[in-house]
Amino acid sequence: MESQRGSGLPEPNQQVVQHITEAHKILSRLREAGKHSATDEAIREAVQRLEMALAILSVKTGGMF
Repeated sequence: MESQRGSGLPEPNQQVVQHITEAHKILSRLREAGKHSATDEAIREAVQRLEMALAILSVKTGGMF
Protein backbone atom coordinates (compact mmCIF):
# COMPACT_ATOMS: atom_id res chain seq x y z
CA MET A 1 0.00 0.00 0.00
CA GLU A 2 1.44 3.34 -1.02
CA SER A 3 1.70 6.16 1.49
CA GLN A 4 0.37 9.65 1.03
CA ARG A 5 3.91 10.98 1.18
CA GLY A 6 4.32 10.23 -2.50
CA SER A 7 7.58 8.34 -2.11
CA GLY A 8 6.03 4.94 -2.75
CA LEU A 9 7.20 3.79 0.68
CA PRO A 10 4.78 2.77 3.43
CA GLU A 11 4.37 4.97 6.49
CA PRO A 12 6.83 3.94 9.21
CA ASN A 13 5.46 1.95 12.13
CA GLN A 14 5.51 4.29 15.13
CA GLN A 15 6.63 1.55 17.54
CA VAL A 16 9.59 0.76 15.30
CA VAL A 17 10.48 4.43 15.01
CA GLN A 18 10.25 4.85 18.79
CA HIS A 19 12.48 1.84 19.54
CA ILE A 20 15.11 2.87 17.01
CA THR A 21 15.06 6.48 18.21
CA GLU A 22 15.52 5.43 21.84
CA ALA A 23 18.34 3.03 20.93
CA HIS A 24 20.04 5.80 18.96
CA LYS A 25 19.78 8.17 21.92
CA ILE A 26 21.26 5.58 24.29
CA LEU A 27 24.13 4.76 21.94
CA SER A 28 24.82 8.47 21.35
CA ARG A 29 25.01 9.09 25.11
CA LEU A 30 27.41 6.18 25.46
CA ARG A 31 29.61 7.52 22.66
CA GLU A 32 29.66 11.00 24.25
CA ALA A 33 30.45 9.58 27.69
CA GLY A 34 33.41 7.64 26.34
CA LYS A 35 34.25 3.97 26.34
CA HIS A 36 35.21 3.72 30.00
CA SER A 37 31.90 4.94 31.40
CA ALA A 38 29.67 2.83 29.14
CA THR A 39 27.61 0.48 31.24
CA ASP A 40 26.52 -3.01 30.35
CA GLU A 41 22.96 -2.05 31.32
CA ALA A 42 22.81 0.82 28.81
CA ILE A 43 24.23 -1.37 26.06
CA ARG A 44 21.71 -4.12 26.88
CA GLU A 45 18.87 -1.59 26.77
CA ALA A 46 19.95 -0.24 23.37
CA VAL A 47 20.28 -3.75 21.94
CA GLN A 48 16.88 -4.70 23.36
CA ARG A 49 15.29 -1.66 21.69
CA LEU A 50 16.80 -2.60 18.35
CA GLU A 51 15.70 -6.23 18.76
CA MET A 52 12.12 -5.11 19.46
CA ALA A 53 12.12 -2.91 16.37
CA LEU A 54 13.43 -5.76 14.24
CA ALA A 55 10.84 -8.16 15.66
CA ILE A 56 8.02 -5.75 14.76
CA LEU A 57 9.41 -5.31 11.25
CA SER A 58 9.80 -9.06 10.87
CA VAL A 59 6.17 -9.72 11.83
CA LYS A 60 4.86 -6.95 9.58
CA THR A 61 6.88 -8.08 6.56
CA GLY A 62 6.67 -11.83 7.03
CA GLY A 63 10.36 -11.92 7.87
CA MET A 64 11.38 -10.15 4.66
CA PHE A 65 12.51 -6.56 5.15
